[in-house]
Amino acid sequence: MLIPTTFTLAAALVTAPSSSAEPSTDSQPSPETPTEAETPPRRRDRIGGFVAVDWRVLGMAGHLSHGPGFQAGATFFDHLAIGLAGFARPGPINPRTFRLDLPDGQTYRGQGSIDLRSDGSVIGLLIAPYHDFRRVPLSLELPVTLGYGGFGFYLSGEDREVPDDRRVSEWEDELLDGRDADATNLVVDAGVRLAWTPRRAPYLRPYFGAHYTWVIGYDTAITNNYDGFSGVVGIKFGKFTRRR
Repeated sequence: MLIPTTFTLAAALVTAPSSSAEPSTDSQPSPETPTEAETPPRRRDRIGGFVAVDWRVLGMAGHLSHGPGFQAGATFFDHLAIGLAGFARPGPINPRTFRLDLPDGQTYRGQGSIDLRSDGSVIGLLIAPYHDFRRVPLSLELPVTLGYGGFGFYLSGEDREVPDDRRVSEWEDELLDGRDADATNLVVDAGVRLAWTPRRAPYLRPYFGAHYTWVIGYDTAITNNYDGFSGVVGIKFGKFTRRR
């Protein structure tokens, strides 16, 4: 009985796992387990914010002018921006004037006609779907602004020195028969823009594009149409949710 027992002990020693053996790989993650880099972003990580400033060259009302614009809001799930947007056509930096011929027998400061300047602005809700291209750092944007705006005409220069003690606005109302401005119009501004996101400065997005603006129901003594095209160039600052 001693010999079988000896062989049994020897076999157990041979088959026992060695303490110096390589560790088992059973604890390694399976190929099907997603790594941290492959884990999709959390929902809150796909919401960003931005603010933008730009400059427009305006072709509205059949003439060229220019003025500043802005946008501010949030981006959602890599495809949509919502916020506020607007732009302005300041009269002081646009020297273009519009001739108003007064009715027969009516004069202003001894003149039968006067030259007026124009200004106005738009502000409204911005809804802007966009698409980030995967292979190049570019984005295609389709911004639409729905809001209100007003554009009008006013006396300028020496003509603002009215011949009596009434306010200038009262003279403008009288000379233009109460139709010197229209400031309660529904405005639709739609555009297409191309934005670039530098790889070394992902918080910046320079952009350029083209827009068309409808000033619905516009009517003044000078014109009843203030619609038109415009070109825009600007830059955005903020947190963007561009997918990698």
